[in-house]
Amino acid sequence: MRSLFWVALATLFLVQAADKKTPRERKLYVGKDSVEATMTFDGSVEFEADAHPSKPLAHQKIEDQLMHLFGPMGEARYYAVPKGDHDVTLGKIEKSDEGTYKVHYKYSGTIVVKVPKKGLRPTYKITLPINPDTIYEAGTVETQSGAEKHPCTDEHYDGEGDFWYFWNPKQTGCPLKEGTDYVRIAAKVKKHDNTRITFPDYARMKNKDGDISMSILIGMDDPEESDRDPLLSTDENAVTYVTIANDLEKKGYSRRLWSREEIRAVADTVRPYPYVEEFEKKFDKAVIRVRLFFGETGIDQKSGPFHYFFRDSLQKDAVMIYDGHSGLGGHLDLATIESLHGFKIQLPKDRYQVYFFNSCSSYSYYNTMYFSRKATDADPRGIKNLEILTNGLATFFTVMHNTNLEVLGAVEAWASGKASVSYQALAKHVDSGNLFGVNGDEDNPKRP
Repeated sequence: MRSLFWVALATLFLVQAADKKTPRERKLYVGKDSVEATMTFDGSVEFEADAHPSKPLAHQKIEDQLMHLFGPMGEARYYAVPKGDHDVTLGKIEKSDEGTYKVHYKYSGTIVVKVPKKGLRPTYKITLPINPDTIYEAGTVETQSGAEKHPCTDEHYDGEGDFWYFWNPKQTGCPLKEGTDYVRIAAKVKKHDNTRITFPDYARMKNKDGDISMSILIGMDDPEESDRDPLLSTDENAVTYVTIANDLEKKGYSRRLWSREEIRAVADTVRPYPYVEEFEKKFDKAVIRVRLFFGETGIDQKSGPFHYFFRDSLQKDAVMIYDGHSGLGGHLDLATIESLHGFKIQLPKDRYQVYFFNSCSSYSYYNTMYFSRKATDADPRGIKNLEILTNGLATFFTVMHNTNLEVLGAVEAWASGKASVSYQALAKHVDSGNLFGVNGDEDNPKRP
């Protein structure tokens, strides 16, 4: 499912995030039992080269090493995930052995971390490979039959291209040795303050017709093995679609299947046809319209219809929710999608919106990329008209329908005039142990 292609995309993303010209996010955060923190440490990376490495090569090897923060941080007792907004200051480059170079550097970046009951400590232990080029092979063992095993990583996604995301030297049978293959560093962490009480700007969700439009875009788990009709499909994420659709109907929403003509109006020339339904209900303050999409969403799949519906939602809807694989950042990479279809995704800079990337590790992948598209001279951080809801860790399909309905329920509560749900209250209900959080809300209303 994942391949070296995702690693290339993720590497590109991390390198771009480390570039000082990339817009930086300095914003408060909402989380249930988690906070953002600035993490700093002095590190070094070793690698082989034919000659004294250039600065670009040195930086690339550092980024290759830093990608490996993901695996052990996600498995730690107080799990965490890097945001990808880090700065790296290059230090001295020394030759340690014939053809082997050691590059020293200073790291500073944002992480989101689960907070212990006694509070966040001033240091956080991280684990990094000494040489990112050789760590996978060093963690490989040969069985009595001559076959290779990879006990340091996931038993299913055990290829070299996935290793940085899943590796953990503490796993049973892993031959990696501290000091020889990897190092543990006591990084310094400085906690950021969470926002105390903020509310979605519900009134600004309404469009010019007074309606609140929302799209829930559900990506198939395995389109090669499943029917594209979620009502017939055995696809694991079809359950998400069916559960949400049935719950909306029980809530009193009208339900209508989109025709192929309507689908073509959004995605004219791309196939195969996705499954799209529309749900509508009138409340005291607004009519809520929900468009439910089911289809392929992988960047290397037949996902043209999704890309057009995704663009349509980003450009028009008040709330966009994506339920599916992140592809290690690749599936929703705006520049990649644009290059595939030759169009531009123009996020409306004067339209208030909420995006919920309900996928694995979306906190690392889909913050800076989307806020920067909303930025203006008057709003250089892009937060005036956008909040982004993300997950820090892996997210199971089984929790997606519940988290979606919590977000929808908050909008319904306001539209019915019954209550205004704060982001802090929403985080308490949505959190499913995967570091759910909200960015960009610090300029929002402090009262209902």
